[in-house]
Amino acid sequence: MKALIHVKLYDYNTYIENGFVVFDSQILEVGRMETFDGDREIDEIIDGEGRFLLPGLINFHTHMYSAFARGFDFKCQPTNFTETLESIWWRLDGSLTAEDVYWSAVAHCKDLIMKGVVGVLDHHASGEIKGTTSAVERAMDDVGIHGLTCFEISDRFEVQEAIEENEEMTGRTGGPFGLHASMTLSRNTLSAIKNALKDHPIHCHVSESIDDQIHFLRTPVERLNTAGLLNPLSILAHCVHISESDAKTIAQSQGIIALNPRSNQNNGVGAVDYSLFKKYDIPIVVGTDGLGADVAKSWQMVYYLSKASARSRNVMTLEGLKEHIVESYEIYKKLTGHSLGRFEPGYRFDAMLIDYDCFTPVDENNVFAHVFFGIFDDLRMKRLWNGGELLVDGYELINSPKVPQHLVRALWKRIEGNDEYKS
Repeated sequence: MKALIHVKLYDYNTYIENGFVVFDSQILEVGRMETFDGDREIDEIIDGEGRFLLPGLINFHTHMYSAFARGFDFKCQPTNFTETLESIWWRLDGSLTAEDVYWSAVAHCKDLIMKGVVGVLDHHASGEIKGTTSAVERAMDDVGIHGLTCFEISDRFEVQEAIEENEEMTGRTGGPFGLHASMTLSRNTLSAIKNALKDHPIHCHVSESIDDQIHFLRTPVERLNTAGLLNPLSILAHCVHISESDAKTIAQSQGIIALNPRSNQNNGVGAVDYSLFKKYDIPIVVGTDGLGADVAKSWQMVYYLSKASARSRNVMTLEGLKEHIVESYEIYKKLTGHSLGRFEPGYRFDAMLIDYDCFTPVDENNVFAHVFFGIFDDLRMKRLWNGGELLVDGYELINSPKVPQHLVRALWKRIEGNDEYKS
């Protein structure tokens, strides 16, 4: 049992200016410093020295397999989203072995932790299919993060093998089935997925680009709904180009929209219409889509881009965004069983101790504005705990496995050797 004292406790619900938390893997007690009993038997007392203590963050959509793309010259200049997939991401994922998958997940998990992320929903793809979701799970365990992965079923791969990989994964974790975009899923594939899916949610790319809309008469949401795949708690990533009818269908099916604003801007696919989500009261969460690990910046971008749209400019508020963050922890609990996001007894001690110069007053009325415009803008994390285990100390990752450079170089050579897009 340990105690963290003299901290500004804030969990997006309650703010304590000078508080303490007693914990092991879970939170045992929380209170104000004037009520702290320092005479009890506690193994370690840690002085937070007035720093902020916030819950760890959740990344609801990322691609850990993308880690080894960093620094690689794909020797192409795609002019649309389909070309981006074909000339970059499909070349990369098709070249990945199970060993590559493990180490790319290790690399990405390290980045996630250093951005305050304790939980993740990964969306995986690789040329080698069998056993790769367990490789990702092993990497998460080895580095110290919790979460779920899946294999993105696509007509690019052997469909039945990808379905079976998802079935094995759901048997272990109960996580959602992975699907790539509608544009890569035939009617027969959707039918095969339905036969295996039962009542599991899906984790699927939906209307990320206009390219996903033009291959079929129905919209991606309509195709998924007609195929009977929109089970409750399904994670629908992107949703940049959905219609009002699509939004209504997502709401009726109790789906969750995972926004990836920085990736959308990088790929030039557009920005979401937040007013649609608000109108139909659709829960939103955020991810990074493999473009880095900074979930705090993703929440900021959701807010800023909503202001850039005439349709959403006066719809998104700071209070509304805070409510989405609070709700995201409840969604994560429903998907994983992990209770986090609150500083209350019985919750996991998943928390980050943050340096922040409060040069203006902080109170319960303006604390979220300090977090959003200050802390999220420059996340300076001194310590991070996941289930009470210290993962970051003194601004450095404690467990930091070294990625084998020969493995990455071998992968890059394989991509180059099969490079039909080489200039």
